Amino acid sequence: MRDIQTKRKNDFRRVIRKILGKNFSIVIKLILIFFLLNVIYPKPGSFFTSMREGDIAQQDIIAPFTFPVKKDPEEIKRERKKAIESVLPVVDYDEDKTQDLVKKIENFFVILFERKEKTLDKSLKNMADDGYNISKNTVTFLLRPEIREKREKLKEILFQPIEKGIIYDKSRIPYMKEKRISVRKSSGEIIYSSKDFYSLDEAKDLIKNKTFSYIKRDEEIIKAMDEVTILFYTPNLRINVEETEKRRKEASASVSETKGLVLKGEMIVRAHDQITKQIALKLNSLNEIVGQKKSILENIFLRLGLNILLLLLLFVLYFYIIKYKNYLWRESEKLLMIEIVMLIFLYLASLLFKLEHIFLFLIPLSFLAMVFTMLFGEIFSMVICFVLASILAIFTGMRFPVFIFLMVSSIAGIFSVKGINRRAKLYKALFIISVTNMLLVFGIESFSRTPIFSILMGTSFGFINAVVSVFLLVGLLPLFEKFTETTTDITLFEWSDLNLPLLKKLSVTAPGTYNHSIIVGNLAEAAAESIGVDSILTRVASYYHDIGKMLKSEYFIENQMGIKNPHNKLTPQLSCIILISHVKEGIEIAQRAGLPNEIIKIIREHHGSSLIVPFFEKAKKQNHKEKVDESQFRYPGPSPSTKESGIVMLADSVEAASRSLEEPNAKRLKSLINEIIEERFRDGQLNNSQLTLVDLKKIGESFLPILVGMYHLRVEYP
Repeated sequence: MRDIQTKRKNDFRRVIRKILGKNFSIVIKLILIFFLLNVIYPKPGSFFTSMREGDIAQQDIIAPFTFPVKKDPEEIKRERKKAIESVLPVVDYDEDKTQDLVKKIENFFVILFERKEKTLDKSLKNMADDGYNISKNTVTFLLRPEIREKREKLKEILFQPIEKGIIYDKSRIPYMKEKRISVRKSSGEIIYSSKDFYSLDEAKDLIKNKTFSYIKRDEEIIKAMDEVTILFYTPNLRINVEETEKRRKEASASVSETKGLVLKGEMIVRAHDQITKQIALKLNSLNEIVGQKKSILENIFLRLGLNILLLLLLFVLYFYIIKYKNYLWRESEKLLMIEIVMLIFLYLASLLFKLEHIFLFLIPLSFLAMVFTMLFGEIFSMVICFVLASILAIFTGMRFPVFIFLMVSSIAGIFSVKGINRRAKLYKALFIISVTNMLLVFGIESFSRTPIFSILMGTSFGFINAVVSVFLLVGLLPLFEKFTETTTDITLFEWSDLNLPLLKKLSVTAPGTYNHSIIVGNLAEAAAESIGVDSILTRVASYYHDIGKMLKSEYFIENQMGIKNPHNKLTPQLSCIILISHVKEGIEIAQRAGLPNEIIKIIREHHGSSLIVPFFEKAKKQNHKEKVDESQFRYPGPSPSTKESGIVMLADSVEAASRSLEEPNAKRLKSLINEIIEERFRDGQLNNSQLTLVDLKKIGESFLPILVGMYHLRVEYP
């Protein structure tokens, strides 16, 4: 039964995947993106009243209904603390124990002064049997005539602390800041000051002092009274911790969280007025109640509206990608990286929503604007920034100033990095973005009648935004290049330095190949500029396209100066193996050196699967009776997959072939260029390069003036 259910589930999944086809993963990804955007989106109903103290109201806000004004959290905290501190410690007066102590004293005096025993020892024994453990000296002292006469006064002295109340130690009473306690008796509750009751030590001192006022002070009295107090005094006041804590909690809970009412129709704040502390409290109260009052239907419509807006914005982004950056749609890893970066950026930006609005000027969207400009171009970056700025404006309650700041700051970032090819020149971007940000903030906040202090703080935030954006660019650009497998002009220019160890080694070990590569770079750059593709990439890739020749430089004709051609002693097949190996060895050298993937890709493709004609013809002559396998004399490929790679192939072939021309002139060079381009086209080497016939014509025309200049003959002087 379980197997049948599992089979049905699998069949259902297959049907769904078949319906969605290749777009299944895209649908799942879009659902996940919408889910995450809804998670990032702040709590519903927290926007139109999200203004804070010091903000300027953008519109009149009128109370839609009567509501209480909530106190400031700090005010509630202070009032609760005060209420808690006003609660006195609760102490229970133990009346049963008090009566027991009084009876014990009464009985003691009866036994002591009305004893029937003839001897003192027997009397002491009987007293001990009744629980009065007292020394013989104390009894002897108490039986003195002067003490006997004042026994009633002595009893009265002993009763006084007991009636008031005795506690073990006053310092153990909790929360006794005001030196008062609340004493609970059967007759009711009485407030005692610290002087109205006694600790054990205070009771003993009281008895001694009172006794001394009636009887002459001596050591016997002190010892006797100490023994009497120890005998009779035990605490009859007990700290009631549970009741005290209960009352403190009740006092805290009794503090009202509201103060006053705002009546329906009352003007809370007028447009362009500054938000005071009292107005902010009213707006926050309204905001909270509105969130609570929203019905399920209202929340559904709110979320529906949000997702419609998000859908439209994402449609703009994906439409542009499919229409103008289709390779990103095909290379889903790059697109996924862009989406992840967008979501992380939106999440981090949303953390600033809880702060004052002035902190929104710290959102460094210009950082992403610069990164995406360098990786994918100005228009793509502008579309991305428009989408992100719009989403953030929605998330902040449709705040138009937020959109204006983010969008204009992004545009400044986009144009600030245009033409920058060295990291040292990023100070230009810092200057442009910081000035733009500061002017933007100053204009927005001044127009909103913001206090001068907030304007200055916001302007400084605009400058900090620019500094953070540029520093993030410097630090994170290499990571973006790695994850998108895209190389920026900055990195390419760093690799174009002819003093780099790899190019220096090429110039020493294979000088002919080095000169060939420089000329190919010039040809490729001119060709790329003529058809509007990446001229920097084509030039730098040309410098490195033949680095694999360094390992066996003498087997390549451009390096055979003053030496015999070693191929004369080799079979055509072996010569081909050596020539073909320079591509594989070049890729390995490039990978070890850390060259960008785009350059390595061109190294791999710059010969495509073209035929090595000289050795193929040589093999046919040597084996005229047998058919020669042409595949042995072709490069393994792949053929060029981009316009830049196709240009490097053509520039490499044209430069190499031009060296074999006798008495080169413009006409011959033009014929040679056209012949090579046509041959590569007919051989199918350019099928995947996306080069059009118009592009090929422009490329050929761009090659000619460079070659003519290179082979221009000087007039010989006698």
